[in-house]
Amino acid sequence: MKTPSIVQQFHSMVASLKNNPAIDVYLCNFNSPATEEELKEAQSKFNLTPAMIDFYNEANGISIQWEKLGEKEVPGGGLIAGMIDLLPVQEVFRDWKDNIYFEEDDPCKPLHPLDYFIGNACAALYLDGSDNPEVYYYYRGERMRPLGVDFEGYIQLLLKSRGFWYWPLAIAGSEDANPSAPMSREERNFREIMPQLFPDFDASDFQRLNNK
Repeated sequence: MKTPSIVQQFHSMVASLKNNPAIDVYLCNFNSPATEEELKEAQSKFNLTPAMIDFYNEANGISIQWEKLGEKEVPGGGLIAGMIDLLPVQEVFRDWKDNIYFEEDDPCKPLHPLDYFIGNACAALYLDGSDNPEVYYYYRGERMRPLGVDFEGYIQLLLKSRGFWYWPLAIAGSEDANPSAPMSREERNFREIMPQLFPDFDASDFQRLNNK
């Protein structure tokens, strides 16, 4: 049997969310495929990987937002919700000056947001000359932190996480890279609440990199 495409997997994820009686999917948008011109423009800046080409040929961006019905907030802070905003290819590979970086020697300059899931935080490709760049978690004003995956690997984790509120922190760990640092509130919420909402959730898919 042929493996479903990335976009087909997102459609299946949305269907599963909508069938979950505990969840309200209040935003779901699959953009039209990228045009030939948009792909060529992106290719002029970076040699898109096969997984990227396959994705953007089916949908030039996906936005999904959901929340738990009833109690939407976690006591002590945090939302029981999911947010995904996979940007169009022309957005990913544009110049992010004055948003992600501000000076030419800014260490964040190679970051190109891929999933800008909330105003100040994103998952971004780190374009360092590699043919298959790594994805980093970045919160503006903080240190960028690797997630240990490429584009395709990030997408698979995104599907498994359903875009849960700040789920990348379960991998990125503490901002100061201290292996013994306690879980952040966001990581703790993710690890405790996901199994309650999704019985197929496997916490072993989300190992903290700075604990290795």
